[in-house]
Amino acid sequence: MPDESKATEGTLGALCWAAATDIGKVREENQDAFAVEPEAGLFMVADGMGGHRGGAAASEIVARDLPAMIELALEKLRSRSPRSIRRTLKKLIHDQNRDVHEEGSDVSEHAGMGATLALILLREGRLYTANAGDSRIYRLRDGRLTQLSTDHSVVAELLESGMIEPHQADDHSMVGVITQYMGMPEGIEPLVRSLALKYGDRFLLCTDGLTDMIDDEGIAERLKAEEDPAAACKKLIEAANDAGAHDNVTAVVADWKGRP
Repeated sequence: MPDESKATEGTLGALCWAAATDIGKVREENQDAFAVEPEAGLFMVADGMGGHRGGAAASEIVARDLPAMIELALEKLRSRSPRSIRRTLKKLIHDQNRDVHEEGSDVSEHAGMGATLALILLREGRLYTANAGDSRIYRLRDGRLTQLSTDHSVVAELLESGMIEPHQADDHSMVGVITQYMGMPEGIEPLVRSLALKYGDRFLLCTDGLTDMIDDEGIAERLKAEEDPAAACKKLIEAANDAGAHDNVTAVVADWKGRP
């Protein structure tokens, strides 16, 4: 089970990172999880869903097993092209999705469990991102915050199609209903992308416990105000808690200081 409150930080080569999770102000259990594997350039968050214990189990399985699967597969790759790495990430997410679904089917108290996924892989001067659900990936570059992930949710799809206006989103009856997640019975369609890295890029991975409480402007403000990743994580989680934190809150900040 993910810890109610947990944090880690470190520096390795061109990477400096920190990660923290907090139970928030309302929930009785922390069903968020994160994974940091700096040697592989891999960072991940997962937000569990599926009732008592099931959500915590799902996010723990994803954060525990998927990084090892990715590291092993990358070691065996014959081609290190961006296309090959993207294809490998997508296949492994499909495999992990099946494993989570089978676990939910085999263990009665885990029935219907699932978890969101947001991950980044920094490798050979490129950034690879993958996400499913409404946990997000942001990049802060030259003071500008950009969301690199896509929200897989009913409300996001309604906004994109123009069926609702932005001011209707927060109070919509389908808020919180996601359309892609780890553990889907019918298979998963994650968004997998690759982009060039730039010296000084800062990345944030977070669960919706943060983004439901703080808008993008507030996130950017805190990421720019704190040079230290651990301090940035702390400020973000404090802000979410100050705003009410009706869900668990998890933030992972990774800075790329590689060769310009």
